[in-house]
Parts: sequence; structure tokens; C-alpha cells
Amino acid sequence: MEEIGRVIGTEKRPNTAYTFYFWTEPGANVGIGSLVRVFSDEAVVYGTVVEAHGFNDLESPLHEFMSMGGRAGIEPPTVRPEMRVFQAAVLRRTPDEPVGAVPIGKVFLADEADVRTALRTDSFADEFGIPAGCYGPKDAPVAVHLHSHFLLGPESGHLNITGTSGLAAKTSYILFLLKSIFEKCNHGPNALEKGVAALLFNTKGGDLLYVDQDPPAGFLTDDDHKLYAACGVEAGPFKNVFYYSPLSKGGADLNTLRNNEEGYNGNPTKAFTFGLKDVIRHAEVLLNKEDLDAKADGYLQYLNDRFVETTRGHQIGGEGDYLKATTLSSLVTVVRKQIDYCERGQINQIDTHNVLTIRKMYNRIGNLGGRFAGLIAEDGVTEGPFDEEFKPDTLYVVDVAMLNSEEQDLVFSAFITSLREKMENGELGVGRLIVVVDELNKYAPSGGAETYVVKSLKEIASRGRYLGLTLFGAQQFRSRVDKEIVGNAATHSFGHVEAEELAQPAYSYFTPAVKEKLASLEQGAILIKHPHFAQPVFLRFPRPACLKGSDGMKMYPRKSGRPLQDLILDHINAVRAPLNKCKDLLADISDSEENLLAVFRKVRKAKTGEEVEEILRQAPKKAGVSRAQPKAVINQDREFDPFA
Repeated sequence: MEEIGRVIGTEKRPNTAYTFYFWTEPGANVGIGSLVRVFSDEAVVYGTVVEAHGFNDLESPLHEFMSMGGRAGIEPPTVRPEMRVFQAAVLRRTPDEPVGAVPIGKVFLADEADVRTALRTDSFADEFGIPAGCYGPKDAPVAVHLHSHFLLGPESGHLNITGTSGLAAKTSYILFLLKSIFEKCNHGPNALEKGVAALLFNTKGGDLLYVDQDPPAGFLTDDDHKLYAACGVEAGPFKNVFYYSPLSKGGADLNTLRNNEEGYNGNPTKAFTFGLKDVIRHAEVLLNKEDLDAKADGYLQYLNDRFVETTRGHQIGGEGDYLKATTLSSLVTVVRKQIDYCERGQINQIDTHNVLTIRKMYNRIGNLGGRFAGLIAEDGVTEGPFDEEFKPDTLYVVDVAMLNSEEQDLVFSAFITSLREKMENGELGVGRLIVVVDELNKYAPSGGAETYVVKSLKEIASRGRYLGLTLFGAQQFRSRVDKEIVGNAATHSFGHVEAEELAQPAYSYFTPAVKEKLASLEQGAILIKHPHFAQPVFLRFPRPACLKGSDGMKMYPRKSGRPLQDLILDHINAVRAPLNKCKDLLADISDSEENLLAVFRKVRKAKTGEEVEEILRQAPKKAGVSRAQPKAVINQDREFDPFA
């Protein structure tokens, strides 16, 4: 253990119970964020350096100027002694009581055992620890752990990370932390019951679209490998990843950069769509606030209760057929028939709803199919990651990068609301589900309107840790995010932060030196706060061992304008249906675009090769081709005697 100096206390700067000063020689290996140990007969105190000062014996700058004759280019007649004085914030003291001023004593640089003791990880690292990064020099990194019960719940939970876009490596740190969580919480003797999964929203380019692919050779440096080894985490891509994206406007292709199926090792992107019930539930997002007044909202709920949720349907004006809406287009038809009924009878209301309100909603609802084409299902059936329960040790990536702002709002609103409902009903399927939401400045701004998304995020932040849902939120400006969402996060990380943001009151507890370091922090370094750490600690973390988004887009460029027949064949291969037989059936199908699009929608939802074959058999044929009839299959597992 290296002794570097001694604690000092002066009349102007006395030591307190939580702050102390110590001097070192100019060459000592100490800087902002260094961990030190103070040893004395009275107590052992651990601290982190938060400020640095340099001194010599000058009382005034004028003395130095006069001794040099005002000439900077000559050697001084006397070499003045110089010292460094550092301010440190107390991390821990033993014994814990009584809590008094830090005693005068020798100061040592912290070794691995000291780091565990100072950060209180010695009591939980082996059983509940999740490696969050490393402290110390590059040639001897020391892993620092977070307590899983305080990161994922139930004691406390949630992570919030702040940093400048493109400089703070927020996405990289989240991916590394997820890798640590998956390895420590899904495997081994201390795995969490039912395991951990994660749902991520890809909001920018291809950032998260290739996390199951290996990086190029030489991508990870020796320092990265040392950091992975110190943390006990395997340096490799995620093994179990499902990707989802909306359909394109025409419904024939996926609206994502990740649609080049040839290079994804048999893991194609799947589609997600919203059904009619989702459209009605999230009308607040789909329609303008001016359009959805009390009358319009009441009429929409009336449509839902009478024509959507019921099994029998409802009559118009108490006469005629019972109508039931299963798709958006069929709901628009119901509304049109109500308007026609009012016009024929020359009445101004139906079931207490004024015809003017009905006309208004007819115009608004009728436009939704065009405004949100590709997101609203043509058959009215919801499709996506919620079709099945979440599986442990699995990432679910939802790509919304190519959607406009309105469409992204719908996706976030629907997904977060569904997650909240599954959380409350205990239907997540895993012990813990981590939801990663970037751009919180946009989706939950401070002082903004109380939207569906904000309400759901607040609910997750306040109650999620009890029910198995953990929020990992990221943003560029922490001071501009809803305070309730930020305040409910127990763990906070800071990457490179601009000076403008650091000037906000939310950063007032950092010393000027810590702020300066944050403003110039390099990628791969963070400042982290955790309930077990008495003070924030600077850590380093390795780059994620997976393919970067920019590299993935170069290796697998997006395909556009592909024929519908090729898209159908992609899904035939995905479910491992007999290729030659399906090609023959596909060749007989009517090649009109409308027909092929209908076949594609059905094939895309098929789960087995048998389902695909049956869809192709029943599809409309070209002129002169008869529809193939399914043949009986004889059970070959037992002997068959035709003369028995």
C-alpha cells in the first residue's frame, strides 16, 4: 500500500465529519476521483478526492515578480518548495460511531480491498453484486459493484443516465450494464427467480439493431478486455435478441434499417402493429386535443362499448342488422351508416350523440388509416412483443427510428401502457423486466403536459420496483426531465455533460473540480451515484462487444422496393416451410398486387410451415389454375395392411 501524504487541518480550513484535507508531494498519483484511506489510532476513514489545490511559500504574486526582476525567461535565484493539497469527501469510517471530525493521520491510495470497504460493496458484491465498471489504473482495474436489489428492486430501483449526445456513450454504458445484469442475474447460484429481460426502444439510426452480431476483429482493445476480465463478464454480443419494427406505409415491407434478412443469422426483424382496441384506447395520442373534447371522447367510448367490445354488436337506431367492428375500416363504416341513418330520418342525434359530433369523428377517425399507415393493423389484430410472455436472458428491441414524432408517440404510449398493465396483473413472465427509454427530454419533459406516456412512466418509476418493472432512462439534459421520474431513480450515471447543463441547480452538490472533469470526460468513463455509495465515484467501462450501428448499416445495407414474392419467400424460409413446394404454390397464385399483399399479411403471421402451405393453397389462383385441395396423410408410424 502506497503512503502518499498526511491529513492536515488549519484554522481557516478545519476538517469536518464529512470533509477533510491532506497534502501530498507534487508527483503523487492522486487526482479528482481518486479513493484514499486515512489511518490513525482513532479511526480509519475512506474518502474520494473532490478538489485539488497547489501551494508554495509565497504570500503574494508580487514577491515572485520582484525576485525574478520582472523577467520570466531567467532561472529563479531560489527554488521554492511546492506542495499539493487535496479536499476529500468521506465515503466511510470505521468504527461507524462516534461520528466526529476526520483525525490527523497518514494517507494511502486505496487498494482493491479498500475500494470494496469504502463503497460498502464488501457486504454484497459476491451474492448480489452487478459489475458497473472499474476503478483504478488501466493496468490494474478493480471492479465496482451495484446492489441488484437497489438497481432492479425491490428495495429501490431504476437508473437514470445523463450525457451529451454522441460524447457521453450513454447507449454503450447501458448495453454493458445489461450484459452484466444478464450474466449475474440469469445464471449461477445467485440468479434471480424467473430471471431478467429487457425491452429497448431504438430511437436513432441503427444504434441497437445489431447487438447480437460480433464486432469486427480488433474492435475491442487490450484495455477493454482487461475491464471485462476484472468485472467477470464475457466479452461477446447478446445471445438472445428479438427485433420488432412497424410496417411500411404500403404494408409490404418493414419500416426499419434492419430489413436485410440475408445477414442476420436466421434472426429476422418481426413486425408489430396496433389493433382497433389500441387505436381507441390511445385516441388521446392519435387525435389533436382540440378534436377530442368531452363530447367526442364520450362518443368514442360509446362506439367501443356498443360495436367493438361486445360479442354480438349493436343496431343503428334500434333496427336493422347487428354490426360489430373488428378493424378501423369497419368502424368507419359503422359511423358512416349512423350518419346515413340520421340523414334519412332527418334526425339530429342517435343514442344521445349529436350528428355534428358523429360527423366530426367520422372525419377524424377516417384519416387515421392514412396518417398511421403501417402501424394500424389492416385486420384489426394487435401484433408484437406482447404476443407471448417475456423470456429471461433476452433483449427485445423495438425500432422506431424511422417513424415521425406522432407515430413514435403512439408506439411509446401503447407499449408503456401495456407494460404497466402487465406489471399490475403480474403477467410479465420474468422476475424483472428492464425498460430502456432514451430521449426522456422529449417523452417526459419537465413542466410538460400530463400525457399518456408521462403518466405511465411516472407509474413505472413510482411503483415498478415492487412489481418487477425497472426503468433505465437516458437524456441529454437531466434538468429538463420530469422531476418525479428522475427523483424515483436510485442510481444515477453521468457521462460527458456540457457546461450549460452543469450550471443548473440540480448539479449544485458537485464541487467545481468535479464539474470540470464531467465537462471534459472522455468516452468510456462515467460518474455514478448509488445508494450504497456515500459519494459519487468515477468509473471506467469497456465498449460493448457487439456490432456498432454505423458498422452494421454498412455491412447490411437496407433493402428497398423488393417484390412481394421475395418478401413472402423470406417468411417461408423463416418458418422452415418446404421451399420447393411453397415456390410451386406461390407461382400459381394470382399476381395482382392486392392479392399478393393479402397473402403476405397472412404468411407473415404464420407460425409453422403447415400454416404457410395452407395459406398458399387457399389463395386466389391465376386464370386456369384450380385451387389445390389438402390431401389426407396416412399415419406411417404403424403398419398399414390394405387387405386387412
